[in-house]
Amino acid sequence: MKKSLLLTSALCIALLAGAQKAGNLSLYKAQAKPAGIEYIDQNSEVQVPGLYNANSIVSREISKTEIASSINVYGILNTEQSVVRTDPANNMVLFGSRAGGPFSATGNDLGFAYSSDRGATFTHFTVSGDGNLIRYPSIELYNPQGNTNPANMYAIFSGPITTGAGWTHNLLGSVKLDGTSDLDFNVIPYAASTSYQNILNIKLTATSDNKFHVASQRLDGTSTAPIYVGLEVVNGVWNSTTNKVDWNPDPVLVNMELDEANRIDSPGLVFTEDGSLGYLIATGVDPEYNPYGVEWPVVFKTLDGGETWEKVPGYDFSEIALFEQYLYPTASDLELFIPRWYNKWIPSATAVSVTNAYTIDQNGNLHIAGPIKSTSSLDPDSLTYFYGDPNLIFDVFMQGDGTWNAVFVDTIRTDATDETVPFLLGWDQRLGFSTTEDRSKLFLTWMDTDPKFWGGGSTTMNTQPDIFTWGFDVANNMMTLPVNETALGDFWGDNFWMHVGDLVFEEGDQYTIPVTTSKSFNESGTESDPMVHSYVNGLTVAEADFTIVDVETIGLPSGFNVEQNYPNPFTSISQIKITLSKTAKVSIEVYNMMGKKVTELAAQQYGVGSHLININSNDLTPGMYIYTVSANGERVSRKMTIK
Repeated sequence: MKKSLLLTSALCIALLAGAQKAGNLSLYKAQAKPAGIEYIDQNSEVQVPGLYNANSIVSREISKTEIASSINVYGILNTEQSVVRTDPANNMVLFGSRAGGPFSATGNDLGFAYSSDRGATFTHFTVSGDGNLIRYPSIELYNPQGNTNPANMYAIFSGPITTGAGWTHNLLGSVKLDGTSDLDFNVIPYAASTSYQNILNIKLTATSDNKFHVASQRLDGTSTAPIYVGLEVVNGVWNSTTNKVDWNPDPVLVNMELDEANRIDSPGLVFTEDGSLGYLIATGVDPEYNPYGVEWPVVFKTLDGGETWEKVPGYDFSEIALFEQYLYPTASDLELFIPRWYNKWIPSATAVSVTNAYTIDQNGNLHIAGPIKSTSSLDPDSLTYFYGDPNLIFDVFMQGDGTWNAVFVDTIRTDATDETVPFLLGWDQRLGFSTTEDRSKLFLTWMDTDPKFWGGGSTTMNTQPDIFTWGFDVANNMMTLPVNETALGDFWGDNFWMHVGDLVFEEGDQYTIPVTTSKSFNESGTESDPMVHSYVNGLTVAEADFTIVDVETIGLPSGFNVEQNYPNPFTSISQIKITLSKTAKVSIEVYNMMGKKVTELAAQQYGVGSHLININSNDLTPGMYIYTVSANGERVSRKMTIK
């Protein structure tokens, strides 16, 4: 149940008396919380629009249950792995990772934990590596047709095996959830002897047609001189006689034929529930249909269960109107706004890349959620990065007619961590999608550190992460506010190495998102210490939370329309044209690029029709701003530039 967080001054003082500002907090131990913060309830009338949407904080009754452990972080390191899987119809949650640590077994085994009561309690078991050195597994929960007994469900698993000197083989297998019955353990060599790395752990997926799919990025050559070949997909089918998966060991190679030596990032694999449609995605520089030579999504589609893959026709993402409001234009053309997906500009040079989140909605349309930045120059002799603009999360999605569109989600407040933090390994915001079973609602989850709370506002890296959520009702074109779920609570700034389950649990008008977090068992902050994995209970989104209509994507049925201010850029005065289908009080607020309100025009009554409202620069300094026009409870935000 939500609790109001509009705390009185006395209560704030009582709760936070003596608290020190969090400057150099231990990454793995919650300490004193910073004081002097004004808390805003999600349901209050005070909501800050613009870039920093997730000023909304809710107090959920969140708890964590320790469910498994690994010998170190390398069991759950990559977000490409499928680590948490659910079967809502049977109240099932399955978690799987490399084993080791306090939950017994060795780091060469597989550790599993499953719940048949939606995460309230867990049973754990291990699968022996049988002399093999297992590392980065993906797992899937499979329920044979007609079965309703959790004990007769199966854990399907895949991943790489190392000899200690290099990567040479992959593991494909399954076991009944009792941990012993029907164990199938297949060790297969890499398909090409030239491969130095070919890890089959990208989003292992089961579909209702009893088929299984898992992908790998294919790297030939050596670790010091890798050759990016493309992506591979291995397919399998359930054998009801042997109660095992019959895997086809010959992978389907998808050579993306990209620039920059065919390098790809953020690979993903998604299928519809019935397996009739699948997408294979990565970001890269595609010379075929990318006119700007920057990193964009490259998408392949299958209609035959992964046996063949066809490239989806390209689209000029700079034509999406929403990007004009949030991105900087190119230096050479102030009317050209080019989004950029490749993620080396988010972390420092030593940190991990940011991984996008992928899913398919009820209409079969692919959604790509991730951070996007501006492209400042198209000159091949200059850098194409635009330093200084915020890191923004968008959900970019197909529309079914060959075009794409986008909605703005939130701003990433901090960079990915790197080797300067105590843990010695970097992590990013670890975005992940969960959906309802009918895929009519999509839920995006990520972790980020809010500088308002940590480091006296000077925090630049994601060292005290909270869990953020955002929902998109595809059927009704409604969204939730992005919400910081864990601020103020027992796990404030203490949510590391997050993984997100594929399907949410539905109960009445509540949707519960399955999430796990991990932390060092010894809290010593090194990558070699055992990790304990916990299931997060209480991350719920209510039907009533879907209150925001995305005006830029679908328009407002009320006839409330706001055009771009003109002229733009301007030096003194510009005009905003609004059109109303009914009388309304209209107000305008202006925010800088850090989300701080700098000026406003008080609400004024306007009649039906079109109106021009003057806005002047007053004492504002030159730069970029967001203005938000509000009328009849609806809001439209656009970007303007003062010269």
